[in-house]
Amino acid sequence: MISDETFPKKEHLIKTKDFRKAYKEGVPYRAGPIILYSVRNGSEYSRLGVVVSARNVKLANRRNRIKRLLREAYRKTKKGIKTGFDIVLVVKKDLSRGYFYKDIEKVFLRLIKEAHLQA
Repeated sequence: MISDETFPKKEHLIKTKDFRKAYKEGVPYRAGPIILYSVRNGSEYSRLGVVVSARNVKLANRRNRIKRLLREAYRKTKKGIKTGFDIVLVVKKDLSRGYFYKDIEKVFLRLIKEAHLQA
């Protein structure tokens, strides 16, 4: 049985030009230490990009954990997200201490709701 809760490569936002477009044309929404930018991408699926700066989170294992948790929140809730958008999440502070998956998922859902991306 194949689950609908997958995160295939086509849904990964990778190219620098796509990130720049989201920063330039997207409207920022902030919830705590996370900023969400969203912009239409003209396809039948949404794409996600996560940015965690080494300046804001010093240790690589913490940066990677934060990215994994945010991707997991997207993967679990993407059925309730509108399609056809590029979504960029920018983390401005170290979330690895004191934040658990449920906390990050709650912040992510709040951002999705504020950005009017709920399906």
